[in-house]
Amino acid sequence: MSLQTFLIKLLALKRSQERGFTIVLALSMGLIVMAIAITLIFRASRNEAIASTRTQTGDSLAVAEGGVARILALMTKPENAVLLTRNYDPIDPKTGKNYLGADGIPKTSDDTTIAINEWITPMTFPCLPSVSPNVTTLTSSNNIGNGQFQLLAYRYDSLKQTGTFLISGQNDSSIAHLAVTVAINVTIQNFPGAISTHTTFDLDRIEIQARRIAGKNANIYFDPVTAFNSSNLNGYAIKGGTNRSQYLAAIGSASDTTDTSIDGTIFACKLQLNFPFTAQGTDLGDITDPRFSLLSLPLTGTSGQITHYQTNKIDITDKIIDIDTTAGPVYLYVKGSYLDKEGFHLRGNSKIRNIRTDGQLPRVGDLRIIILYSGSGTPQSAYLYNTACIQNAFLYNRDADFKLETSGDGCESPGNSNFDGVVWAEDLQNTNTSNTGINVPDDVLSLSDLANSFNLYTINKIGSIQKWQRYKL
Repeated sequence: MSLQTFLIKLLALKRSQERGFTIVLALSMGLIVMAIAITLIFRASRNEAIASTRTQTGDSLAVAEGGVARILALMTKPENAVLLTRNYDPIDPKTGKNYLGADGIPKTSDDTTIAINEWITPMTFPCLPSVSPNVTTLTSSNNIGNGQFQLLAYRYDSLKQTGTFLISGQNDSSIAHLAVTVAINVTIQNFPGAISTHTTFDLDRIEIQARRIAGKNANIYFDPVTAFNSSNLNGYAIKGGTNRSQYLAAIGSASDTTDTSIDGTIFACKLQLNFPFTAQGTDLGDITDPRFSLLSLPLTGTSGQITHYQTNKIDITDKIIDIDTTAGPVYLYVKGSYLDKEGFHLRGNSKIRNIRTDGQLPRVGDLRIIILYSGSGTPQSAYLYNTACIQNAFLYNRDADFKLETSGDGCESPGNSNFDGVVWAEDLQNTNTSNTGINVPDDVLSLSDLANSFNLYTINKIGSIQKWQRYKL
């Protein structure tokens, strides 16, 4: 083979190898471009799906937020506002337990398998017409825009005075859940500043005569069976009402023709006083004049709890018992069974005072004077004589009377009174012509634990938003 022929064949082989490499390189580049294209298409599809999901989630959250606004607006109506102090917490079909539980937080240990539904219609209240909330409208699924919302549950916290709504919002297949906690401002309508609920222990009846009962909470509830007259009343009379004279006559105040002695509404309605009070705590012995110097005063409350004291009787003249509730509430039990002239007597210028040393005003519910009946003998009445005074207190005497024998103003607050506070007794009695009486405080929230047991009508208002939380159920 000549050199020329050899060089020609070598050149042909080289060109053939180059063509093969070019084909492989071209194929490789094509595969890479295809992979990149597929990746870009996949990412674009995934981003589109994520964007779509985020859009749906955002839409469902917007629906839930709109539902919150709708529900809060509906709760401003008086017929629905009564529900704000009552609980609605059905069973979540996914978990078999309450949606919220007592703590108002989904999926915590206090959830139970017992459905809670205090939202009923109509709702009845003592001596007042019933109220019919729109429960079905509140709890049903409702359309808003292109989605639907539903109130799943509601919990009221009486200690914190807050309410928590759990609301779902749905758009297509996406669901968002919002729990919104708001402040609940509660006012007990027609709070019983004075209750006279007759029992079978004696034949006394309510007899207020010209005694002054003052304040925006100076509402009287009495047992119509024991009315001073036999008019068989079963309703109520507001101050200045056309039927007021009948009710004034029923409580022995027919002489008050100008309707100036009692500021509040008079209810011919018996409220049962069946609170399970039991004498307990430090025994002070008999609180009488000979032993008064042995009494360590003031009696004081303890931080974070109720402090209890007990005594067999209180019978003092021109003495002052101070009870300091700065740190906490104090309950003073007067126990035993005595004749009417032995049990609870404040004479002369004697006083029992609820005081505070922190500059705050004493609360009426922080000092509770509870007169108990042992079940034998005659229940003891509570007597106030001369210019004696009980100040900033709640007095409870279920089985006997509260009797004003006073003849002049004895309390230090403005007004003409011998009792500043709230009194619930078997009967309210007046045995002389003096008009010094009872001043009922404006702030009675500290007694809401007792008043709520009567299921009295409350005026509830939504306050500020305390918490706004999204949950995944």
